[in-house]
Amino acid sequence: MKRTIVLVISLLLIASLAMAGCSKGEDKPAAEDTGKTGEASEGTKEAGKDAPEAGAEPEVIKLRAFQSSFGEDPSNTGLYKAWLEKMEAHIGKKLDIEWTYVHSDDYPEKLKLQLASGDVPDILSGTKDAEIMFQFGNQGALLDIAPYIDEYAPNYKKFLESTQYAEKTLQTPEGKMFFFGDGFQNDTGMVDSAYGSLYRFDIFKKHNIKVPESWEEFYDAAVKLKELYPDVYPVNAQEWPPFHETFYYTNHTKGDIYWNGEKFVYGPTEEAFKEGIMYVHRMYKEKLLDPEFLTQSQDQLKQKVTTGKSFMIPFAWLGWWEQYSIPEQGIEWGAAILPKNEKYGEPWMQGAALPGLTAYPNYGTMISAKTKYPEIMVQLLDYQYSPEMIDLMTWGIEGMNYEVKDGKRVRIMDPSEEVKNAKLEWYGEGVTRQGFVFAPQNHAPDVSGYKDMPFYGKGQYESLNPFVGTGKFHSGKSAIPTWDLAPVIRLSKEDEAKKAQVMTAVKTYLDENLSKFILGERNFDEWSAFQDELTKIGDYQSIVDSMNELAIK
Repeated sequence: MKRTIVLVISLLLIASLAMAGCSKGEDKPAAEDTGKTGEASEGTKEAGKDAPEAGAEPEVIKLRAFQSSFGEDPSNTGLYKAWLEKMEAHIGKKLDIEWTYVHSDDYPEKLKLQLASGDVPDILSGTKDAEIMFQFGNQGALLDIAPYIDEYAPNYKKFLESTQYAEKTLQTPEGKMFFFGDGFQNDTGMVDSAYGSLYRFDIFKKHNIKVPESWEEFYDAAVKLKELYPDVYPVNAQEWPPFHETFYYTNHTKGDIYWNGEKFVYGPTEEAFKEGIMYVHRMYKEKLLDPEFLTQSQDQLKQKVTTGKSFMIPFAWLGWWEQYSIPEQGIEWGAAILPKNEKYGEPWMQGAALPGLTAYPNYGTMISAKTKYPEIMVQLLDYQYSPEMIDLMTWGIEGMNYEVKDGKRVRIMDPSEEVKNAKLEWYGEGVTRQGFVFAPQNHAPDVSGYKDMPFYGKGQYESLNPFVGTGKFHSGKSAIPTWDLAPVIRLSKEDEAKKAQVMTAVKTYLDENLSKFILGERNFDEWSAFQDELTKIGDYQSIVDSMNELAIK
């Protein structure tokens, strides 16, 4: 009798639980399977919410990726395996990815052919020409990701929110977005650069000459060195960047159309531009500047600076200091920030690292409008903008790729055999860029890859990482060139073609005549006539006006 009562009670309990489950399910109709993988949690989607129960086979998402490549196959590295594991854990599904890699040299043309064919892979690398992405997006080949941002891309949304002019740069006038912009994260706390000036510190110390902090001091130091070494040209220039471009940054101008912080202008019409060219001419005329500075190669320059033929390079990539220095011979090259032009204030930085998070329109990643899984594709790309994935893909694994010293991460420059065997040693190397290219880059690991070098600033010599040096002796955001913060203008196809035709002709004539002014083949009394000649070569002002009409709406 007792067994019967127990059995009846058990059956009633099971029935009541089943009814409760059915009642709960009636609150919401069953959702159609669209690839949605869960709700947001602390800024990222809850990984694996739709993951199958233990023991069940996870759903497999098949997708095709058409990617720009820089050399080696990234899918044969330890980092790729770590990336794939995290991606699958994030969406709670297995990924079966068919990769097609195209070398970066051929990629722009092959991408256009792929997009025009109508057979568009699920995910594609973008190009530096954002117009291509907007063109094919407007034609219906690419997914408009704007409707998915709030729900499926919380990480990328943070990049958009912190990017100046994002609505003009990354969207169409109607608010459509056809690509994830190239992400950049700078958590160093500095606005810095790997460009500045290089000097023979041992020579400056020997003769008690001050390392220049202004263009007046630069000229005075060159004159003094010429007196001490009559057979030497104290000043020289790299093949790139050329000497006269120094003044783009110190005189706050440019040799092209640029954004001056308020509007677009044509730099060569500005007095600041002329002043820079006149300074270079003066150095050349007084035999302070190597006469071959316009034509020599980088190898020819290196031979001169390592044999005592030149002592000052006003504008250079600071990484060259080590190749220029010969410690056993007492040859010591070191760095400083660009000389200041008191008239224009703080010198700007070439390649300034913007603070915080930035989404650039140069390069990006696109999604096919025909993908079966739009939500999942957006989530996959968004996850690459998460702090976790940016750390993995730029720093790597602690103990293998970096270590923590004094509370800071430092890259391990000499990888172990274990790291080499696992192909984990080149996390940030361009030839094996990982994931769906272009994944965001973190500035801090790049900084940690540079050695400390001799650096001069504010009256003293120090040993500093070049980024730390430029960050220390510049004044933060005021050192960012205005053109690095400019709105990107989307001209019509006709206006873009007109701009290319006009500005190509104008630039060719400009470059030819700048050389003549610098070398004394044209007198600066002719500068006004030269300006008139530029106008006749091409109507650049109409281009400037059309760009401002779009930018200042």
